[in-house]
Amino acid sequence: MIGARSIAEPTIKDTVINRIDPRAKILILISIVFVAVSLDNQKTMFLLFLTVLSGFVLAKMPAIKIKTLVILLVLLIWGTIYSQALFYSQLPRTVIFTIIRPEFPILGWLTGGGLFVYEEGFHHGAVQGLRSASILSLGLLMCWTTDSRDMLNGLVGLRVPYSVAFMVITAVRFLPIIITEVATVITVQRLRGFNPTKFGSGIIKTLLNILTPTLANCVRRTGTLAISIQSRAFRANPDRTSLKKLEFSDIDKIVVAVCVFTAISVVIMKLIYNMYTSGIYYTSGLRPVYAIAGGYL
Repeated sequence: MIGARSIAEPTIKDTVINRIDPRAKILILISIVFVAVSLDNQKTMFLLFLTVLSGFVLAKMPAIKIKTLVILLVLLIWGTIYSQALFYSQLPRTVIFTIIRPEFPILGWLTGGGLFVYEEGFHHGAVQGLRSASILSLGLLMCWTTDSRDMLNGLVGLRVPYSVAFMVITAVRFLPIIITEVATVITVQRLRGFNPTKFGSGIIKTLLNILTPTLANCVRRTGTLAISIQSRAFRANPDRTSLKKLEFSDIDKIVVAVCVFTAISVVIMKLIYNMYTSGIYYTSGLRPVYAIAGGYL
């Protein structure tokens, strides 16, 4: 039966990042997401990305997690840049390399006029890649530096219904378990002679052999968890004494205030600038805002 500690949680070091109130972490995450979605400038986006990465230095992450982060970021950023460079559709476009010429037999027709690498696609892909990488990095930093119970406490402290908060935390806690089970099943399949990287019917058979035991284990764990929850009278009493009372420190208040103010300012300036570029609204008194948004946001 799955108890409070049956799903082994990683040991979390006592660092500056870990001592931040979980509610503050959630508010910071939401604020940074709004900032990342609003930004379009490459240099500013890169600065935001470096700021997020500095949190991993302060958190003193172990090497295995840093390695995992690097692999995910490389795949994410490179995949986004590469795809945008090939399939960038906006105008103007500058061709810097031709992969398939339009007059090439069959392939030229199938690709709709050839396949090219566009300079503007590289720039657009870099912004999109850094945006996704910043959000992913901050999310991982929050998950890796926050105990599940503290995260649950933080969500409840932000007035999120307890049932919804518990569901979110349970899903987050099961993700690494599912990944571990998939890795175990792949290892077993390789020992049986299957090659997961081989194209054709072999990879389809391997995927089915991986999916079946993984789903079966998920269903089994779900049933066990449901029985464990019911045996502990889940939501039998709305007044819960197991959640400790949270208090914002002075540093938490300052950091949250700065992040929320920055997010609101960036979103408002970006909205005003888009109204200006779209011809919806313009006033000479907002020229400084237009200059800042156009040059840095």
